[in-house]
Amino acid sequence: MSSSKPDKIVLIGSSTGGPGLLESILTSLKQSIDFTIVIIQHMDVLSLSSFSKRLNRINPSEVIFANKNMPIKNGKIYLLEDSSFLCQNQNGYHIELDTIKKSFYHPEVDRFFSSAAKLKGVEIITYLLSGIGADGAKGMLDLKNAGFKTVAQDEETSIVYGMPKSAYELGASTHVMSIDEIIRDIKNLGNKNNTYI
Repeated sequence: MSSSKPDKIVLIGSSTGGPGLLESILTSLKQSIDFTIVIIQHMDVLSLSSFSKRLNRINPSEVIFANKNMPIKNGKIYLLEDSSFLCQNQNGYHIELDTIKKSFYHPEVDRFFSSAAKLKGVEIITYLLSGIGADGAKGMLDLKNAGFKTVAQDEETSIVYGMPKSAYELGASTHVMSIDEIIRDIKNLGNKNNTYI
């Protein structure tokens, strides 16, 4: 798999109920991916570190625990340790850890989504999964307004219909999908003839 900068980045934000859904998504990806995934899961640092190791065991693509500033590469999956920004320079895209006072959420989905909305020359597809609260909704609206595809999980398959509901009610989602539809949508991203659901 190429280590070049990605031309397609998948962002996934989740909270309560998210780990099981993320495992289902990554388990479904039987082959190495030809795009980049960045996961923002609300969880304490130690649990996130353990979770990254578990995700590495169930997916053929490398899952990297992003606990420092780092470039993102094509074909890799990144799990954020802390609130971060997605930035762009002449060499590509990179994760930059936030050194400002943190919000209530850890890591914060809104902050990362909003930073990604400023990127140029890359396709971004965003999914907001099950979770308590509203984190991610405002950032997803920024992504939608920037012309990117934004997907909120539906109520029926969400463990807690909080974060995706907030995105839907804010008008931030271009699509609403069940977790099975989300899995199929992500799997289809590697298909060059893919058309969005």
